[in-house]
Amino acid sequence: MRSTVTGILFFIVAAIPYVGMLGTRGDSAADRPVPANAPRLTLLSPHRREVRLEYTRAFREWLMTHYTQEVEVVWLDVGGTSKMLKEIESRYAANPASCGVDLMFGGGIDPYLGAVRQGWLARPDPPPSAAGIPATVAGSPVSDPAGAWYGVALSGFGILYNRPLLARLNLPEPRDWTDLGRPEFFSWVGSGDPRSSGSVHMCYEIILQAYGFEAGWNLVARLCANVRSFGESGGVVPREVAAGDIAAGMAIDQYAQTVIEAVGGNRLAFVLPEAHTIINPDAIGILRGAPEETLARRFVDFALSPDGQRILFQPVGRNGQRAALYRMPVRPDLYAEPGAPAANPYLMPATLAYDNDKGSRRWNVFNDLCGVWLIDAHQNLRNAWASVIARGSRPADVARLCAPPVTEAQLEALTKEWKDPRRRQDVMRDWAAQADARYKSFEQEAPPP
Repeated sequence: MRSTVTGILFFIVAAIPYVGMLGTRGDSAADRPVPANAPRLTLLSPHRREVRLEYTRAFREWLMTHYTQEVEVVWLDVGGTSKMLKEIESRYAANPASCGVDLMFGGGIDPYLGAVRQGWLARPDPPPSAAGIPATVAGSPVSDPAGAWYGVALSGFGILYNRPLLARLNLPEPRDWTDLGRPEFFSWVGSGDPRSSGSVHMCYEIILQAYGFEAGWNLVARLCANVRSFGESGGVVPREVAAGDIAAGMAIDQYAQTVIEAVGGNRLAFVLPEAHTIINPDAIGILRGAPEETLARRFVDFALSPDGQRILFQPVGRNGQRAALYRMPVRPDLYAEPGAPAANPYLMPATLAYDNDKGSRRWNVFNDLCGVWLIDAHQNLRNAWASVIARGSRPADVARLCAPPVTEAQLEALTKEWKDPRRRQDVMRDWAAQADARYKSFEQEAPPP
């Protein structure tokens, strides 16, 4: 019976974004076939399908209204944020003058800071629609001072949980990241893979910075030891929580709200850990040597305009909207409009001094550290954690199991060496051997009396 209910819930959650699309198709500029001679605007993006469809529809209409111009919008989906960055890097390696793509869109702002350092982003004149958008939100930058990138939507990172399942398991409703690392949550926590999901990576990086590197890694290790399995994308965990396969997991607000609205009632809840999370922009930037730079500039202008911002939150059916995106706009003037998010992030205090430059610099090496120690060796980590729990979760055992493999200074030093493939492979090989030895040492210890 439970498998049947789970299957029904999974189908509902997976299908709900597209039900509105089927019922709201109409005669608009976006429905007309693209003329064969229309210019092609190409974007690299980790955005989910309904986001891509809404931006394509709305931009085609906006461009026709303002410029009487047709366009073919092409989204290149190579995977998550980290894979998007690797794609751009390989394209510029093949042709330093142009990567053959016009825009990178989505993935937070840390990847854009790295793109600026790499010289991948153009610095055109500010788009007209950027006027009136604040420079910061809750302590985080909303745009690049030099105009290389602009925040389009605002995101909150927190915990989605299933109330009935927690009650059945006699587990408390989580309020902070630390709850997901408690022994009682063993095998009931969900997480995406930070190497492929930018939103999951951000959750891990936020924990490191919120608690300090040593305590943060200890918590990340316990949290990952509680994870049942790692999904490829950040959207997997919300679906698993909604279906009751796991009790709680890390999620970005838009994914959480999508399944909350789909399931309905009071079954699911989403919480932002107080003082231990951030509001972070989801950015867009024009790539250097963009084949259609004028169109790319117009797309950025559209994305920051009231019309482009409203598609982030307006309900299905309004102004041609076909899928609800459940996102917060960067334009503060829109929060007074009907249907806008109830919480205005510009009124929220900056509770965590998040260092975007630090997060951006160590993005790749931190992904590999998590990958080797926590994900590739996940079964051994789970076995070791189960052994620690069986012994009563003694603080000394927890500290020994979850000690960071490197210091923060050592991790920072490795960021300067990580482009050397031989050095990277040597370090990762050493990490794998160390992780294997540490985890198996717990499995080999005698059980408690």
